[in-house]
Amino acid sequence: MMCVLRVFRIVALLFAISCAALAETEIEGVRDQQTFSIEYRGATDFSGLTWAGGNDWFTVSDKVRAIFPMSITLDPASGKILGASIGTPVPVKTKLADFEGIAFVPGKQRVYVSCETGDGIFGFDLKKRTVIPVAVPPIFSKARNNKSLESLTYDSTVGNFWTANEEALKCDGPMSGSERGAVVRLQRFDGAFRPSGQFAYVTELSTYRAHGGGTGVSDLALLPNGELLVLERVVGTFGLSVKIFRTELGGATDISEVPALEGGEYKPAAKTLIFSRATLTNNFEGIALGPPLADGWRSLVLIADSGGGTTHLLIPLRIRWNAKQSP
Repeated sequence: MMCVLRVFRIVALLFAISCAALAETEIEGVRDQQTFSIEYRGATDFSGLTWAGGNDWFTVSDKVRAIFPMSITLDPASGKILGASIGTPVPVKTKLADFEGIAFVPGKQRVYVSCETGDGIFGFDLKKRTVIPVAVPPIFSKARNNKSLESLTYDSTVGNFWTANEEALKCDGPMSGSERGAVVRLQRFDGAFRPSGQFAYVTELSTYRAHGGGTGVSDLALLPNGELLVLERVVGTFGLSVKIFRTELGGATDISEVPALEGGEYKPAAKTLIFSRATLTNNFEGIALGPPLADGWRSLVLIADSGGGTTHLLIPLRIRWNAKQSP
């Protein structure tokens, strides 16, 4: 009997170790640092963030047609922000405006930017200082004013880009409200920016709307295992909060050829909440993976739209995930 019990305990231990190894994606805050602030008067309203290696990052403002180099120094043990600064902006000549999302492609030394005015995406060669046009599915031209391509992400391991509109397109139903969330379109591209899938995603409710703003998709983060994270700005009665969701696309309908979602039959992407924090009046709109940390976690940083102010906020987080490739 004792031998059987021993075997049972060993099996249970091995099962527990196996489950731990296959743990789902986790995000946690950095101890003793809720936010980090930067004073910068050169621009306001930063809305996208991307890591370019080492202490180098890039951000964009929805008020200026430019790419902004950033330096963010992280404690390699904890992920705590030790220092940050915003450098000299690099002007971009394009008809698109209201820069919102940004993604860095390391092999090409190029960034891509999503824009809400013009409903488009462009690439920018950081060495030649030239603009590379990107074709976006025409369905996004049906975006509501200031509710278009808010987000952009890329991962070199997966080789895909993702973008999404902030709130529902005119053809896809109402904006988020107290009874239902907005239905948005998650758009996937391959490494050459060829469309490779589009999926519906339903945001959280918006129990309060002010000046046309409500709950919506603020940004995306693609993990090296293929998982797509969605950052939502959630608007409630007592202010704003950030919520980060892990999406599951396996059973979702590819809606690439669906001209209107309102009243149609489709299965949206499933989502699981993995992080939430009340931010009150601070509107965090950008999210980006950063460098690995010493304990096996990875750094994750959020940036806030300053709302016209010169104080710019960052939230340092820590993330880890199952290394197995997501389907």
